Amino acid sequence: MAISRTSRYQRHETALVPDRKGQLQLAIMPRKPTDQALRVSDYRWRADERVDAVAAEYYSSESSWWMYAEANPRVLDWTNPPAGLQIMVPRGLA
Repeated sequence: MAISRTSRYQRHETALVPDRKGQLQLAIMPRKPTDQALRVSDYRWRADERVDAVAAEYYSSESSWWMYAEANPRVLDWTNPPAGLQIMVPRGLA
C-alpha cells in the first residue's frame, strides 16, 4: 500500500490484520508518540480563510493542513475556523 508523502500517515507502518469476518485486510498501524522539538510560527486566522490555502502557503501542499491541525488539538472543527483564532504552525525540527 503506497501512502502519499503528503498524508498524515506517511510515517506509519502497514500490516495485515483480520477484520470482523477473519479476512486479512491491509491497515495503517498507529505510531507510538515520540518527543520532538519543532520550530513553530504563530498564525492568526483571517476572516474567510480556508485551511487548504493556509497549508499551501506554509507547506506548498493544500492537503497538508493536517500538520497544523495536529499541532493544535484544542481546535476540534477545522471546517470554518473563526477569524482571530491563534494557532501554531510547525515549521520543521528544531
